[in-house]
Amino acid sequence: MNIAIIGEGTVSENMAQCLAKAGHEIYLGLREEGAVSESLLEKFENIHACTVGFASSEADIIVIAIPAEEVREMAYQMDDVRKKIIIGATGNVYPKPVEFVHTINAIKAITGAEHVVKCFNCAGYEDILKSSFRKQGVDMFVAGDSKKAKEMVKLLAKDMGFANCYDFGDNDTVPLLEDMAKCWYNLAITQKLGEKISFKLVRK
Repeated sequence: MNIAIIGEGTVSENMAQCLAKAGHEIYLGLREEGAVSESLLEKFENIHACTVGFASSEADIIVIAIPAEEVREMAYQMDDVRKKIIIGATGNVYPKPVEFVHTINAIKAITGAEHVVKCFNCAGYEDILKSSFRKQGVDMFVAGDSKKAKEMVKLLAKDMGFANCYDFGDNDTVPLLEDMAKCWYNLAITQKLGEKISFKLVRK
């Protein structure tokens, strides 16, 4: 599949690596030219650095991995994405008064996209890349109204090495999923457990 990852930094680059290794064609949508590791582009022929507009036009699936306060501006830069699957991977760990309740509402309102879900916001960069996490069978969660998007996200989560990707509920559960990201941030950063931590659902 053609997958756009919008954003610069460790998380977006590590997501790109995992999905490129799984055989997907990756378009890193950058807001600034050159804002990506040259070694990453040299290592993977199927990772391409480009503008946000071009990445969104080429992709079947779009992952948004930028700070929450930048989502609205970025959404205006995307191509026609009304029929595409969009995954909001933004973690709203710093609550601020905003016009929209959460970022996927902003994306829907601006782009008119039908298939928008929240996922990959409860993980640090270590979760995404390191095989040690995959061996422990860590889990991911997805929230939103689109069943089509959820099924596709579950496949991508498997490709990225997560043991399971559980359906967290419809759009009304997105704020709760964002609270999980705050819990992760509190443990990893505030309580100084480090970013090599993750969530796992254990059943009897």
